[in-house]
Amino acid sequence: MVNALVCVKQVIDVSQLKASDAPVQEAMQQAPRKISEFDLNALEEAVRLKEKHGGKVTVLSVGPDVKPMLIREALAMGADEAYVVSDPAIEGSDGLVTAMLLAEMARRIKGWEIILCGEASSDEAGYQVGPRLAKELGIPFLAHVTKLEIRSGRLLAERALEDVFETYEVPLPALLTVGLEINTPRIPSLLMIKASSKKPITYWSLKDLGVAAEPALRTVEVKAVKSERKNIVIEGNPEEAAEKLVTILLRDGVIKG
Repeated sequence: MVNALVCVKQVIDVSQLKASDAPVQEAMQQAPRKISEFDLNALEEAVRLKEKHGGKVTVLSVGPDVKPMLIREALAMGADEAYVVSDPAIEGSDGLVTAMLLAEMARRIKGWEIILCGEASSDEAGYQVGPRLAKELGIPFLAHVTKLEIRSGRLLAERALEDVFETYEVPLPALLTVGLEINTPRIPSLLMIKASSKKPITYWSLKDLGVAAEPALRTVEVKAVKSERKNIVIEGNPEEAAEKLVTILLRDGVIKG
Protein backbone atom coordinates (compact mmCIF):
# COMPACT_ATOMS: atom_id res chain seq x y z
CA MET A 1 0.00 0.00 0.00
CA VAL A 2 1.09 3.55 -0.76
CA ASN A 3 -0.37 6.56 1.04
CA ALA A 4 0.32 9.79 -0.81
CA LEU A 5 -0.19 13.49 -0.19
CA VAL A 6 -0.71 15.67 -3.26
CA CYS A 7 -0.32 19.45 -3.09
CA VAL A 8 -2.83 21.24 -5.30
CA LYS A 9 -2.84 24.94 -6.10
CA GLN A 10 -5.75 26.86 -7.59
CA VAL A 11 -4.53 29.33 -10.21
CA ILE A 12 -5.98 31.86 -12.61
CA ASP A 13 -7.22 30.34 -15.85
CA VAL A 14 -5.15 32.59 -18.11
CA SER A 15 -6.98 31.29 -21.18
CA GLN A 16 -10.04 33.13 -19.87
CA LEU A 17 -8.30 36.49 -19.51
CA LYS A 18 -9.56 39.05 -22.00
CA ALA A 19 -7.85 42.16 -23.31
CA SER A 20 -9.31 45.32 -21.80
CA ASP A 21 -8.38 48.74 -20.50
CA ALA A 22 -9.05 47.62 -16.92
CA PRO A 23 -6.07 47.23 -14.55
CA VAL A 24 -4.40 43.81 -14.76
CA GLN A 25 -4.96 43.17 -11.06
CA GLU A 26 -8.70 43.70 -11.48
CA ALA A 27 -8.86 41.38 -14.49
CA MET A 28 -6.97 38.69 -12.58
CA GLN A 29 -9.33 38.93 -9.62
CA GLN A 30 -12.34 38.45 -11.89
CA ALA A 31 -10.85 35.61 -13.93
CA PRO A 32 -12.08 32.06 -13.20
CA ARG A 33 -9.81 29.63 -11.35
CA LYS A 34 -8.63 26.12 -12.13
CA ILE A 35 -6.23 23.53 -10.74
CA SER A 36 -2.66 24.13 -11.92
CA GLU A 37 -1.81 21.81 -14.81
CA PHE A 38 1.33 20.46 -13.15
CA ASP A 39 -0.64 19.58 -10.02
CA LEU A 40 -3.12 17.59 -12.11
CA ASN A 41 -0.19 15.47 -13.28
CA ALA A 42 0.93 14.95 -9.68
CA LEU A 43 -2.60 13.94 -8.67
CA GLU A 44 -2.95 11.55 -11.60
CA GLU A 45 0.35 9.86 -10.70
CA ALA A 46 -0.72 9.44 -7.08
CA VAL A 47 -4.04 7.89 -8.14
CA ARG A 48 -2.23 5.49 -10.47
CA LEU A 49 0.02 4.37 -7.60
CA LYS A 50 -3.05 3.79 -5.45
CA GLU A 51 -4.77 1.79 -8.19
CA LYS A 52 -1.71 -0.41 -8.59
CA HIS A 53 -0.58 -0.84 -5.00
CA GLY A 54 -3.55 0.20 -2.85
CA GLY A 55 -3.48 2.93 -0.24
CA LYS A 56 -4.95 6.41 0.01
CA VAL A 57 -4.53 9.74 -1.79
CA THR A 58 -4.98 12.93 0.24
CA VAL A 59 -5.16 16.37 -1.36
CA LEU A 60 -3.68 19.43 0.38
CA SER A 61 -4.57 22.93 -0.82
CA VAL A 62 -3.61 26.37 0.49
CA GLY A 63 -4.76 29.75 -0.77
CA PRO A 64 -6.57 33.02 -0.07
CA ASP A 65 -9.86 31.76 -1.51
CA VAL A 66 -9.84 28.04 -2.24
CA LYS A 67 -12.89 27.06 -4.28
CA PRO A 68 -14.67 23.94 -2.95
CA MET A 69 -15.77 23.03 -6.49
CA LEU A 70 -12.16 22.64 -7.59
CA ILE A 71 -11.35 20.53 -4.55
CA ARG A 72 -14.29 18.31 -5.53
CA GLU A 73 -12.74 18.08 -9.00
CA ALA A 74 -9.55 16.68 -7.45
CA LEU A 75 -11.60 14.22 -5.39
CA ALA A 76 -13.48 13.16 -8.53
CA MET A 77 -10.16 12.27 -10.18
CA GLY A 78 -9.58 9.63 -7.50
CA ALA A 79 -8.35 11.33 -4.34
CA ASP A 80 -9.96 10.05 -1.14
CA GLU A 81 -10.00 13.13 1.06
CA ALA A 82 -8.82 16.74 1.17
CA TYR A 83 -7.44 19.22 3.70
CA VAL A 84 -7.77 22.93 2.93
CA VAL A 85 -6.47 26.20 4.37
CA SER A 86 -8.40 29.10 2.81
CA ASP A 87 -7.68 32.53 4.28
CA PRO A 88 -7.53 36.05 2.74
CA ALA A 89 -4.37 36.68 4.80
CA ILE A 90 -2.50 34.34 2.43
CA GLU A 91 -3.13 36.67 -0.54
CA GLY A 92 0.19 37.68 -2.12
CA SER A 93 2.25 35.35 0.07
CA ASP A 94 5.33 33.63 -1.29
CA GLY A 95 6.37 29.99 -1.64
CA LEU A 96 7.93 29.99 1.83
CA VAL A 97 4.60 30.65 3.56
CA THR A 98 2.88 28.07 1.36
CA ALA A 99 5.53 25.47 2.17
CA MET A 100 5.32 26.18 5.90
CA LEU A 101 1.54 25.76 5.86
CA LEU A 102 1.71 22.56 3.82
CA ALA A 103 4.42 21.19 6.13
CA GLU A 104 2.28 21.81 9.20
CA MET A 105 -0.67 20.14 7.48
CA ALA A 106 1.47 17.13 6.58
CA ARG A 107 2.68 16.78 10.18
CA ARG A 108 -0.93 16.46 11.35
CA ILE A 109 -1.79 13.74 8.83
CA LYS A 110 -0.48 10.32 9.80
CA GLY A 111 0.65 7.39 7.68
CA TRP A 112 1.76 9.02 4.43
CA GLU A 113 4.90 7.90 2.60
CA ILE A 114 5.06 10.08 -0.50
CA ILE A 115 4.32 13.72 -1.24
CA LEU A 116 3.78 14.62 -4.90
CA CYS A 117 3.78 18.20 -6.18
CA GLY A 118 3.73 19.80 -9.58
CA GLU A 119 7.25 20.99 -10.35
CA ALA A 120 5.90 24.54 -10.68
CA SER A 121 2.59 26.36 -10.67
CA SER A 122 1.15 27.41 -14.00
CA ASP A 123 0.73 31.02 -12.84
CA GLU A 124 3.93 32.14 -11.09
CA ALA A 125 6.17 29.19 -12.06
CA GLY A 126 8.46 29.78 -9.09
CA TYR A 127 9.62 26.14 -8.68
CA GLN A 128 9.92 26.85 -4.93
CA VAL A 129 7.17 25.11 -2.99
CA GLY A 130 8.30 21.51 -3.58
CA PRO A 131 11.92 21.89 -2.43
CA ARG A 132 10.97 24.26 0.40
CA LEU A 133 8.35 21.79 1.66
CA ALA A 134 10.87 18.92 1.61
CA LYS A 135 13.32 21.11 3.54
CA GLU A 136 10.65 21.98 6.14
CA LEU A 137 9.84 18.30 6.67
CA GLY A 138 13.45 17.11 6.48
CA ILE A 139 12.76 14.42 3.86
CA PRO A 140 14.52 13.43 0.60
CA PHE A 141 13.59 15.49 -2.47
CA LEU A 142 13.81 14.83 -6.21
CA ALA A 143 12.68 17.27 -8.92
CA HIS A 144 11.49 16.89 -12.53
CA VAL A 145 10.43 13.23 -12.20
CA THR A 146 9.19 11.80 -15.50
CA LYS A 147 8.59 8.19 -14.43
CA LEU A 148 7.69 6.73 -11.06
CA GLU A 149 7.19 3.17 -9.84
CA ILE A 150 7.45 1.00 -6.75
CA ARG A 151 9.22 -2.36 -6.86
CA SER A 152 9.55 -4.63 -3.85
CA GLY A 153 8.83 -1.75 -1.52
CA ARG A 154 11.42 0.51 -3.18
CA LEU A 155 10.59 3.82 -4.86
CA LEU A 156 12.26 4.16 -8.27
CA ALA A 157 12.13 7.57 -9.92
CA GLU A 158 13.40 8.55 -13.36
CA ARG A 159 14.03 12.00 -14.70
CA ALA A 160 15.18 13.27 -18.08
CA LEU A 161 17.98 15.80 -18.40
CA GLU A 162 19.25 17.38 -21.61
CA ASP A 163 21.15 14.35 -22.89
CA VAL A 164 20.69 11.61 -20.29
CA PHE A 165 18.09 9.76 -18.22
CA GLU A 166 18.76 9.38 -14.51
CA THR A 167 17.17 6.71 -12.30
CA TYR A 168 17.13 7.08 -8.53
CA GLU A 169 16.20 4.76 -5.71
CA VAL A 170 14.57 7.07 -3.20
CA PRO A 171 14.09 6.20 0.50
CA LEU A 172 10.67 6.85 2.00
CA PRO A 173 9.17 9.14 3.09
CA ALA A 174 10.10 11.42 0.19
CA LEU A 175 8.83 14.36 -1.84
CA LEU A 176 8.88 14.35 -5.63
CA THR A 177 7.91 17.04 -8.12
CA VAL A 178 6.59 16.05 -11.55
CA GLY A 179 6.13 17.77 -14.89
CA LEU A 180 3.68 17.49 -17.74
CA GLU A 181 5.59 14.61 -19.36
CA ILE A 182 4.85 12.03 -16.66
CA ASN A 183 1.25 11.26 -17.66
CA THR A 184 -2.04 12.49 -19.08
CA PRO A 185 -4.53 13.39 -16.32
CA ARG A 186 -7.85 11.57 -16.52
CA ILE A 187 -11.23 13.21 -17.08
CA PRO A 188 -13.58 12.09 -14.28
CA SER A 189 -16.68 10.14 -15.27
CA LEU A 190 -20.15 11.12 -14.11
CA LEU A 191 -20.06 8.37 -11.47
CA MET A 192 -16.70 9.63 -10.16
CA ILE A 193 -18.07 13.17 -9.96
CA LYS A 194 -21.13 11.98 -8.01
CA ALA A 195 -18.95 9.90 -5.67
CA SER A 196 -16.73 12.91 -4.93
CA SER A 197 -19.62 14.70 -3.19
CA LYS A 198 -19.44 12.16 -0.35
CA LYS A 199 -15.69 12.42 0.21
CA PRO A 200 -14.54 14.45 3.25
CA ILE A 201 -12.99 17.91 3.06
CA THR A 202 -11.43 19.23 6.27
CA TYR A 203 -10.85 22.98 6.68
CA TRP A 204 -8.09 24.37 8.88
CA SER A 205 -7.40 28.00 9.69
CA LEU A 206 -4.04 29.70 10.14
CA LYS A 207 -4.82 29.75 13.86
CA ASP A 208 -5.47 26.00 13.85
CA LEU A 209 -2.02 25.39 12.37
CA GLY A 210 -0.21 28.03 14.40
CA VAL A 211 1.42 29.49 11.28
CA ALA A 212 1.52 33.23 10.50
CA ALA A 213 1.29 34.41 6.89
CA GLU A 214 4.44 36.53 7.03
CA PRO A 215 6.21 36.12 3.68
CA ALA A 216 9.80 36.99 2.93
CA LEU A 217 8.56 38.23 -0.45
CA ARG A 218 5.15 39.66 -1.33
CA THR A 219 3.65 40.47 -4.71
CA VAL A 220 2.88 44.19 -4.69
CA GLU A 221 1.68 44.78 -8.23
CA VAL A 222 1.24 42.96 -11.52
CA LYS A 223 1.57 44.84 -14.79
CA ALA A 224 1.11 43.90 -18.42
CA VAL A 225 4.00 44.92 -20.66
CA LYS A 226 2.93 46.13 -24.08
CA SER A 227 4.95 44.96 -27.05
CA GLU A 228 4.63 46.24 -30.58
CA ARG A 229 5.86 44.58 -33.74
CA LYS A 230 7.87 46.59 -36.25
CA ASN A 231 5.95 45.03 -39.15
CA ILE A 232 8.91 45.22 -41.53
CA VAL A 233 8.16 43.68 -44.91
CA ILE A 234 11.15 42.36 -46.88
CA GLU A 235 10.66 42.07 -50.62
CA GLY A 236 12.78 40.68 -53.43
CA ASN A 237 14.04 37.31 -54.58
CA PRO A 238 15.41 34.87 -51.95
CA GLU A 239 18.99 36.14 -52.23
CA GLU A 240 17.97 39.80 -51.98
CA ALA A 241 15.55 39.10 -49.10
CA ALA A 242 18.23 37.20 -47.18
CA GLU A 243 20.72 40.03 -47.62
CA LYS A 244 18.20 42.64 -46.47
CA LEU A 245 17.23 40.51 -43.45
CA VAL A 246 20.85 40.12 -42.34
CA THR A 247 21.41 43.86 -42.73
CA ILE A 248 18.40 44.63 -40.52
CA LEU A 249 19.43 42.10 -37.88
CA LEU A 250 22.97 43.51 -37.78
CA ARG A 251 21.65 47.06 -37.55
CA ASP A 252 19.36 46.19 -34.63
CA GLY A 253 22.05 44.24 -32.80
CA VAL A 254 20.17 40.95 -32.97
CA ILE A 255 23.25 39.31 -34.49
CA LYS A 256 26.85 40.35 -34.61
CA GLY A 257 28.96 40.51 -37.76
